Amino acid sequence: MRKIIIFLCLCVCFVPSVIAETCENNGGTLITAHAATDPGCDSKTCNGKTFCKSDKAMNWWSAFTWCESQGRTLAEFSSMCPGVSQAPAGTTGDCPNLQGKGDGWVWSSLAYSSDSAIIVHLSSGAVSHGSRHYIRYSALCE
Repeated sequence: MRKIIIFLCLCVCFVPSVIAETCENNGGTLITAHAATDPGCDSKTCNGKTFCKSDKAMNWWSAFTWCESQGRTLAEFSSMCPGVSQAPAGTTGDCPNLQGKGDGWVWSSLAYSSDSAIIVHLSSGAVSHGSRHYIRYSALCE
């Protein structure tokens, strides 16, 4: 029993560093969303979740594949922007969870139409949509 407890403790200690190494060694950057206790946040709008953002732009389908290669999935909009309506408003501050957490637009797994998907701007927190064919946005994996 003691060995099992020691093993579990070691796993808890090393898993965050393995996740970081996997993301960063494969062309990504770890991003931690705002916590519910951060200014402008509450438990409905911010979750403190850690994501892996690709350092290169890619289309929506490539973003899915890149996330899978990390052992992750393309982030769901509800994880990226909890408490935000899934209709893109495109105004500054629509996604307080990721606002100010980097630069550029990132894909979500949420399709907006047959040709577009929901995207979020990491600097402003704006929510919009972009053609799934565009190679302009980064993958955001959870």
